[in-house]
Amino acid sequence: MRFFARRRLRRLRALASDPAAAQEQVRASLVRRARDTELGRELRFERVKSYADFCAAVPLGGYAAWAPRLERARAGRADVCWPGQVEAWALSSGTTSGEKYLPVTRDSIRSHQGGGFDALAPHLAEARASVFAGKSLFLGGSMGLRREGRAWVGDNTGIMARRIPRLAQRWRLPRREIASLASWEEKIERASREALHEDVRLLAGTPSWMLLFAERVLREARAVGRPAENLRALWPELQLFLHGGTDFAPYRERFARLAGPGVRCIDTYSASEGGMFAVQDRADAEGMLPLVDRGVFFELVPREDLERAQPTRLRLHEAELGIDYAVVVSTDAGLFGYLLGDLVRLVSRDPLRLVFAGRVAHTLNAFGEHVCGGELERAVQHAAWTLRTRVAEFAVAVQLADADLEVGRHVYYVELEPGAPRVDRERFAAALDERIAAGNEDYATHRSFGLELPRVVFVPSGSFHAWMRERGTWGGQHKVPRVLSPELLASFSPAHEVLHATSHGSA
Repeated sequence: MRFFARRRLRRLRALASDPAAAQEQVRASLVRRARDTELGRELRFERVKSYADFCAAVPLGGYAAWAPRLERARAGRADVCWPGQVEAWALSSGTTSGEKYLPVTRDSIRSHQGGGFDALAPHLAEARASVFAGKSLFLGGSMGLRREGRAWVGDNTGIMARRIPRLAQRWRLPRREIASLASWEEKIERASREALHEDVRLLAGTPSWMLLFAERVLREARAVGRPAENLRALWPELQLFLHGGTDFAPYRERFARLAGPGVRCIDTYSASEGGMFAVQDRADAEGMLPLVDRGVFFELVPREDLERAQPTRLRLHEAELGIDYAVVVSTDAGLFGYLLGDLVRLVSRDPLRLVFAGRVAHTLNAFGEHVCGGELERAVQHAAWTLRTRVAEFAVAVQLADADLEVGRHVYYVELEPGAPRVDRERFAAALDERIAAGNEDYATHRSFGLELPRVVFVPSGSFHAWMRERGTWGGQHKVPRVLSPELLASFSPAHEVLHATSHGSA
């Protein structure tokens, strides 16, 4: 495994240094294989030879634009967007747009599996001890699937788990019975008890939920007379945490305390629409290598171009450093020109590395300020570091001008970690305001006229998780939305009492 991992890691870095040829090969292959489908005939794929032809033939669109075609395929029709019938349908949580049924084909399953190995390759290439000598714990959505005709429907975790050889299941935690539970609270409780006495060497999951799991395991250990300061004290061979789905920076310090020394964290970027997209290859620096030969053709659209009738479309090798781009994918699941709703930013070119910069829907732009989710994450992290406190979760809403407020402002709802130092909300607001203004010219301009200093409201511990439970979005791949729409704000009960309050004392 170490030999193959080292060889693959060299290959990934070489491809990321010059992705053009590999990506052109993927693009041409996708068009050729989908040429005789309903979509291929409609878009005249037989005429698509070059990237310019591709852009002219394939419009950009999100899930809403694809829904009619996907519904026909889900009803059992073959050859709609990809040859044959769809093998399975991944039910996505839809952090910002509700439930989505996304196609999973035999070809995309193979790409998913290859991407899974790529996520492990950086660690396998360097680790002295085998991660496979013990157990691997995957904390994802429910593995329970249902049948719809000839296709399986459920969480992408469960769909991929069905392809794991039976023999390999003995190295995986939690066991299928627990992983299939729909109740996230029961799943965490039973999984923590099951893992307590195992030799766990690898953890994988969304950071926010893995933190809850870690705290629960340590409580279970104390309850049975095995008090442990951290996970490494409980599992001495724990080596690796594979995470993704959100910016890890706000959770890094807390996870380090719970995990203990020597646990490597590898950031990944994946989506149900196409599997694994990028993998962090260096432990000492940010940035992920895009997987350019795994059945996904990437395009990038500058964030400010998204609302234009003819937005600029760039291939990976054409993008510039330091700019937030919306991600567009064409995949071997039959999606073409599909807008994921994610933002990424390139941080190096040789090899090309990117970071997740947030969600398009998590952008604040009520006043023309264009503040993306990544900027919000970094600003809150900066304010917490400046004031020597620790933030568990946060979300931001817009408060428009009214009879009591001369100009509009952003309102930050911030939940501190249990035991974190209490801080003055005005100093916190000033610190995050300064950080955003320093890197965002639009925001700085509007702050000088037409946008008031942000307001910070500290909410009680547990507020966000209680809210997620109420909404039925607790656990699995669900994440706390960083920007609260008016509808989400109305359901966020801690905001009801404070949105229009005028006091600005300390928390």
